[in-house]
Amino acid sequence: MLKHELRALFLQKRATLSDVEKSQLCDKIYALFHLSIPDRVKTVHCYLPIHAKNEIDTWPIIRKMWEENIAVTVPIMHPEDLKLNSMLIIEDTPLKENAWGVTEPLFSKEVDESSIDAIILPLLAFDTFGNRIGYGKGYYDAYLKTLKKDVLKIGMSFFPPIDKKINVDSWDVPMDYCITPDRVFKF
Repeated sequence: MLKHELRALFLQKRATLSDVEKSQLCDKIYALFHLSIPDRVKTVHCYLPIHAKNEIDTWPIIRKMWEENIAVTVPIMHPEDLKLNSMLIIEDTPLKENAWGVTEPLFSKEVDESSIDAIILPLLAFDTFGNRIGYGKGYYDAYLKTLKKDVLKIGMSFFPPIDKKINVDSWDVPMDYCITPDRVFKF
């Protein structure tokens, strides 16, 4: 299947999940999440969920990282050049939705990319080689190239990997881990 076909298929699969199913799957993912974060991680960049796209809710993970004194940054999107900036958030950071339904901080401190130890990536589908399919704009693949070489790249998916290798482009960056409700995949 082509990337755009896989995007459409997995958006549809996600859309069919009931709130109860989604909650149960998220709970299983949260239970496995700690297996992917080594002690060396002090700052994590994490996407905030787009509820209209039925994404995995990252807020419980963010709260857990705060409890463990891990700094959390989130993206601000710049559509004019398809870039992201990483902004520090704390419990009382004011947030707003942008035009695409992505929640972003209103006021926050920008964090230098060199301080990010791990990144939690949004995805629609992934394969057993660590390749992921996002929404197709390339924000995260471009952003990953600005981070340290040893940044830990983590995805989360409601579904297991597809059984064929995703056709990758030269700009695609593979993940190190992907967490599903049933297991943690290490690549």
